[in-house]
Amino acid sequence: MQNEKKNKNIGITFSAFDLFHAGHVAMLKEASELCDYLIVGLQIDPSIERPEKNQPIQSVFERYVQLKGCVYIDEIIPYTYEREVEDILLTYPINVRFIGEEYRDKNFTGKAICENKGILIHYNNRKHTFSSSGLRKRISDYEFLHKGE
Repeated sequence: MQNEKKNKNIGITFSAFDLFHAGHVAMLKEASELCDYLIVGLQIDPSIERPEKNQPIQSVFERYVQLKGCVYIDEIIPYTYEREVEDILLTYPINVRFIGEEYRDKNFTGKAICENKGILIHYNNRKHTFSSSGLRKRISDYEFLHKGE
């Protein structure tokens, strides 16, 4: 593992990756094209520290298996707490962090570390309408409309 990363441009992104969908794949493809080695931080449950976030529907095992099958990912690091994002950024030889465009003008976990360590922050393009929230709504609407069939 360590030899695979030597002298490479290493990128990282963090997410719960619940209900893995086309938007996740598009983001990971974009990220993989901008680095040589892509690490994914898989958050166990974002609602633990941030109650406003959705609790994942899928187990961490299900999400891990889906990510493991994605050709764009080289390594997966499961984590629970936001402080672990900072620890990962401080200890791994990261060159670029990928994060959603919606965070461009916001403070987010690890932003200061990236700036202090010279880790490039790349804001992913989001030219699509795919989202976990949208998928949850579509499933809910479908279930409601087809109830009793």
